[in-house]
Amino acid sequence: MSVWNWYHLNPAGMNHFQWVYGETPMSDLSIIYTSWVAYFIVIISVRWYMAERTRIDKTHKVLQFYNGSMIICSTFVWYTSSISIWNIVRHQPGIFSYCHAAQYPAYHQYGGQMFYSMYICYLLRYYVFFDTVILALRKKSIPFLHWYQHMFVILMLWSWIQDQSIFGSLATAIISFVQMFRYCYYFCNSTNSMATAAWVKNVVLFFEIIQFIAGITLTGYQMSICPQSNCVLLSASINVTMVYMVVKFYDSNEKAVATTREHYIRRNSSKKELMEL
Repeated sequence: MSVWNWYHLNPAGMNHFQWVYGETPMSDLSIIYTSWVAYFIVIISVRWYMAERTRIDKTHKVLQFYNGSMIICSTFVWYTSSISIWNIVRHQPGIFSYCHAAQYPAYHQYGGQMFYSMYICYLLRYYVFFDTVILALRKKSIPFLHWYQHMFVILMLWSWIQDQSIFGSLATAIISFVQMFRYCYYFCNSTNSMATAAWVKNVVLFFEIIQFIAGITLTGYQMSICPQSNCVLLSASINVTMVYMVVKFYDSNEKAVATTREHYIRRNSSKKELMEL
């Protein structure tokens, strides 16, 4: 931490940004491991603290501030990542035929902003840990899928930057775009704008499905042209695991859309039994 170069955080220097392990703030892998431990300790402590207390209201000012700040940060990441990708594609097409940025001829000219947006997205994932704190303060259940996603997406983003993955820039743009709408929905909920929240929720669900499909497609394409890339193997492992957990989560949720024939039969049987009571 004492050798971190804090200038790397300066947006004014994003065009010349360069990730240097151990020098760029929060680039050490030990930071991720430490954050996981702290994450568990904080959430367990908050749940213990709230055990005998009334949960905070969803319209609490802290929640409104958090959701609003996430909208602003996500918009910034989406804008910078999208602009950088557009500039690269416009000046020299064929970017996605390369595995790593260092192989790309125009990297030194346009790569700084691209990786800066990925870096900010990576830092933002530490802030997103507050999602779980909110669930604990609201005394809501925290499914394992939530824990897994919040912990391992950080590691995945770190691997993209460390491995200088060009595909990570496109994934960052997609993630931040969907994130904008997700936190718009949360913000509407926290301000009791229920009419707006209703249609925003539908938009979020639609974009999350698109993100889900795009993530699987992009990972598959990466594996076809970069089979030896460490970040691709890690991304594939995390994505496959998340797909499995999402399916299992919806399969166990009787209110969700049926994802398997067994789920469909079980759900309809439950409805029939309730009607007969």
